[in-house]
Amino acid sequence: MVEFTDEIGSYCGRLLADLGADVIKVEPPGGGVERHTPPFVTGVDPGPDTSLAFWVHNTSKKSVVLDLDSGDGQAVARKLALTADVVMEDNPPGWMLQRGLDYHALHAAKPQLVYTSITGFGQSGPHANYAYTDIVGQAMGGIMTLAGEQADPPNIIYGQQANISASIQAAQGTLIAVLHAEATGRGQQVDVSAQEALSMSQETAMQTWDLQKHNRARTGEKGMIPVQLPGLGIYDCTDGQIYSYVLAPGGAEFSELVDWMREQGLAEDLGDEPYASICPVLNMAYLTQVMTDPASVGPKIQILGHINEVLRRFFATLSAKEAYEVGQRRRLLIGLVSTPKDLAENTQLRARNWYRKLPVDYLDRVIEFPGPPYRLSVTPVQITRPPRLGEHTLSVLAALQG
Repeated sequence: MVEFTDEIGSYCGRLLADLGADVIKVEPPGGGVERHTPPFVTGVDPGPDTSLAFWVHNTSKKSVVLDLDSGDGQAVARKLALTADVVMEDNPPGWMLQRGLDYHALHAAKPQLVYTSITGFGQSGPHANYAYTDIVGQAMGGIMTLAGEQADPPNIIYGQQANISASIQAAQGTLIAVLHAEATGRGQQVDVSAQEALSMSQETAMQTWDLQKHNRARTGEKGMIPVQLPGLGIYDCTDGQIYSYVLAPGGAEFSELVDWMREQGLAEDLGDEPYASICPVLNMAYLTQVMTDPASVGPKIQILGHINEVLRRFFATLSAKEAYEVGQRRRLLIGLVSTPKDLAENTQLRARNWYRKLPVDYLDRVIEFPGPPYRLSVTPVQITRPPRLGEHTLSVLAALQG
């Protein structure tokens, strides 16, 4: 596969390269945006070979530097592209056409070629040539309006989530097109829009408007019920936070949480009325019934608020790990709000050997990289370090000429 991508499509290339595809990344002199995006490896000068943003999306690839604004660079790129089963690019519509490297030009010369284009809005439509970056994709994809607290402005989700979503969908579309090409000898263009790729992140929001003519809005920590409910939300612990979803079906009842508090001597007055009658029946079905009876809401809200304060004081005595692990043993829906440090030390990820130690020879270091998002029992993923800028230019071009 020959890859002409930078920020939008590089993760697609990584997914395929880690699976075993021979991915040659064509880069401009000096490298693209991603190679110069912080953070950089500490202890060395920042540069195109030490960007963590580039590293995490470009393992297992080869790097060839070509100037696609020159006639010679375009000619070599075309020759290289025609040796591949797949060409992938994430440039604005028309950019590759201007350089003679577009789908129609290459497909005419090699009809079985699969050509994947990843852009903000796709190859057609009134927005096809609109300027795009990840935050634009998140805004136009609709997920920003659903993220954050009700009193907040729309929130951006951490990271390059529009680009990553587009890359994931592009990898799927590419593999489907490759299967078709192998079966029929006919290649095709895979046209991926980041805006469209984010559509599933909205889940039922679009259908809610379509069927109910009601705009879903961000609900924040409290969810759809605009009051703080006991056992539902973020709780502070001695060294971090946990998220509790005990009221939802799927785990043990709220009464199991009260039993745990009682065993620790921290249930306070929850054994007294009116709390003693409510705690055993406290779940989403009960709360739905309460919220549909306006006359009972006021007094019940006060009772629920007190139960929640007792619960807050209980969790504040525990470490986040203890609250999570003991809670899980009791089948309570409690999750650890993991920091990056927590993930690096996570016993589950370590037990499954998810992190991959890759020698980075030019830094004389062994560095852990995030592992694959899937496990294949027969053909496991083999990850190699990301390439230095232009590291394979001479060898690839020599093979091309030979």
